[in-house]
Amino acid sequence: MKERKEWKQTEILAPAGSYESFRAAILSGADAVYAGGDLFGARAYAGNFREEELIQAIQEAHLYGKKLYLTVNTLLKEKELVTKLYDYLAPYYEHGLDAVIVQDLGVLRFVREQFPKLSVHASTQMAVTSALGASLLKKYGVERIVPARELSLSEIRRMKEETGLEIECFVHGALCYSYSGQCLFSSMLGGRSGNRGQCAQPCRLRYQAEGQKRPSCLLSPKDIMTLDLIPEFVEAGIDSFKIEGRMKKPEYVAAVTSMYRKYTDLYLKNGKERYHVEEEDKQKLMDLYNRGGSCTGYYHMANGKEMLSLDRPNHAGIQAACAERQKGRSVLLKALTQIHKGDILEISEKENVTMGQDVQKGGQFSILVAKGTEIRPRTVVYRTRNSFLIGEIQERLKKDQLKRPVCAAAWLKEGEPMRLRISDREATVEVEGMTAETAKKQPLDGKRVEKQLRKTGNTEFDIRDFTLSMEGDLFAPMQAINELRREALEAFREAVLQKYRRERPRRCAFLKKESKTIRDAFALSALVETREQAEAVLGNTQIGRIYIDGHLDGGIGQPDTIRWLKEQRDQAQKRGRLPEFYLAFPHIFRERAERQYDAVKKELFSFPWDGMLVRNLESIEYLRRNGWKGMIQADHHLYTMNRCAEDFLRGEGLQEMTLPLELNDMEMKEIADGEEELVVYGYCPMMISAGCIQKTTKGCTGKTVITKMKDRYQKTFYVKNYCDTCYNVIYNTAPLVLLQSRQEIEDIGIRKLRLHFTLEPGAETERVLKLYEDVFLRGETKALSEAPFKDYTRGHFKRGIK
Repeated sequence: MKERKEWKQTEILAPAGSYESFRAAILSGADAVYAGGDLFGARAYAGNFREEELIQAIQEAHLYGKKLYLTVNTLLKEKELVTKLYDYLAPYYEHGLDAVIVQDLGVLRFVREQFPKLSVHASTQMAVTSALGASLLKKYGVERIVPARELSLSEIRRMKEETGLEIECFVHGALCYSYSGQCLFSSMLGGRSGNRGQCAQPCRLRYQAEGQKRPSCLLSPKDIMTLDLIPEFVEAGIDSFKIEGRMKKPEYVAAVTSMYRKYTDLYLKNGKERYHVEEEDKQKLMDLYNRGGSCTGYYHMANGKEMLSLDRPNHAGIQAACAERQKGRSVLLKALTQIHKGDILEISEKENVTMGQDVQKGGQFSILVAKGTEIRPRTVVYRTRNSFLIGEIQERLKKDQLKRPVCAAAWLKEGEPMRLRISDREATVEVEGMTAETAKKQPLDGKRVEKQLRKTGNTEFDIRDFTLSMEGDLFAPMQAINELRREALEAFREAVLQKYRRERPRRCAFLKKESKTIRDAFALSALVETREQAEAVLGNTQIGRIYIDGHLDGGIGQPDTIRWLKEQRDQAQKRGRLPEFYLAFPHIFRERAERQYDAVKKELFSFPWDGMLVRNLESIEYLRRNGWKGMIQADHHLYTMNRCAEDFLRGEGLQEMTLPLELNDMEMKEIADGEEELVVYGYCPMMISAGCIQKTTKGCTGKTVITKMKDRYQKTFYVKNYCDTCYNVIYNTAPLVLLQSRQEIEDIGIRKLRLHFTLEPGAETERVLKLYEDVFLRGETKALSEAPFKDYTRGHFKRGIK
């Protein structure tokens, strides 16, 4: 373990959804701010910045010795990347933008080629879950990883130790239920894609799992608060403490930023032994925003109901008063904390009361409630707005000033131009003014000259150290002295900013898409998760490839799984129709999965696989380190919405791609070259989560089961807990069925089609296989007139996403 004195200053990274929040952040002690412009940010509904505002913020950040990171953390469609991204980034690059935070692998490749001097941070939307994925990104010049928020502190420590990359972790604010970037819930239900910054937050709604008496917020995690963990974070090597909240108001940003600044500095100054967080400070943060309490996230927990806000998805406030009795509409309460005039007390989900007076803790007071509202004795009433605290923060922000300390020196000598030098460690400027003359009457007073030259007014600077050299009885108009100061300060400002400026790079030309010969016939493949499904597929002579999911019957590491697969392959070969066998790696490949695959490595790689299907960067790196030289295909979870993303993966040795589920047919046509595979059937994974519905509702059994969960419209979602690697997949209510889209698929030029079997028993698997054979291989459409599926969806094949 390193000695504490060797650790560098930990960065406090604050959110800014608006210019006001940016100012609040830097006034409150942030070292850096992350913000979105008017394009490509994962918070499309935040205020965000116009171009001139963002350039102003970049300049202000640099003048105060701070940094600004731009979120470009959405997936980009082909036309956007080709026609918009360069022009969007170029002005910010020229003004010294410190880094971009990216999700899209195509954007990463684009930025490295077009803006080579711009730092790139891998967004948590990339769902980097181990040192394997981080190492892969390091090769492409990624300087910082924002890991998946589901990682434990030990996993983060290992990532830091093995890669040496900067690590940025969320320390406060909202958690997603799904691994970020692996959620299609909002997208599939309503067309608002989280991968495009437009999430409608269906995870905050109520759902009812089978066995539950009533609906609850099963998918709504509490916000995290980790002040108590700051010593552990620093010791684990985390470089940047990231505060979530680009949708929050400036007062929230200011309060949370100042709190993490305070306690990080206290720890670095006093050490772990003397570190202590005041309960009053925690209470202030809870007063500003909490979802039914707070938790410390996944740093020391894998999952569990204590991490969830089951009763409500929004701000719960804090306990403010207890009801004593009610007479008519008048309710007598006793204050459990100091209550202020203007505070808002929540009576019910639909009724609030604004306080008209201050009440001391322990004091009694009465409120009027709506007609028909009944509050029983001992009912606790919560405060959802602390007007005094918010007003206090607002006043501080009005009064606080942030100034850059500089040194100044002035020289006034008869017959020579007046000179003023301003400097600090970063820059030095010296300007000349009018020539000083011999005073005929009243000479210049040195104290007054110094007073005038020290004035900095509304500028970003504060002259802390000043020296003045005056020789003789001199005269110069005070206006000229003031002008000398203004010119010097402006010159110094320009000198500081000039150090950050860059020349706009030449735009690189995009390579044209190669036209390839498209095969005439369709080819069907199938992915299976159970032995029953596998036997049905292997018994079908028309399936050219079978993907064996790594979770097959409890996981590929089960003692007889490989043996059984060899038997199935041998039997297929004897029948004279041997399909290609591909292994589908897990959706999430964390340390637990890596250990399991290591344990059966010899048996695993001795099987004659024809290829591997991967869903994350970690699996790619794992295969490389284990010497795999065969075919590797990217599943749709490795998004290739643009050709740059495809090129990135091809550069990593992947020969085949799967088209993303969020593209429509016209967008597919823009990027498809006839070699990609399209999923044409299956229950689409809506969420991949570390949270477990089975554990939340019934307790962990360690066994993979399928749980049903209904929404407010009584639609049923299927949830499968993959216990071997400990994650959940929530599947759509109805399967994706593209039987009626044969002609459109043919027009796109796609010939490789995949059926994804997850929940289906063997008989249903056989039925679906026969339908797709009839339609795509034989051109028969009779079956379609018989409504072969009770309920189905075409997904985004026609509608796409915004």
